[in-house]
Amino acid sequence: MSRVILKGRGQITIPAKIRKHLRLGAGDLLRIEVSRGKIVLIPLQVVERASEGEQARSSEEAKAG
Repeated sequence: MSRVILKGRGQITIPAKIRKHLRLGAGDLLRIEVSRGKIVLIPLQVVERASEGEQARSSEEAKAG
């Protein structure tokens, strides 16, 4: 179990051991929830959207088989 300190602006630091275990890095997105009186942080995966040109090509390729 790790302990963290809540800073003046509501910030915490996730301990390095936990960041490494979850493969979290600077700029990663997390969702925060309250569940049964506990704070839960959930790592999010970002899925990049294809540009309009790539979407059109992909659609044409799918039609062509």
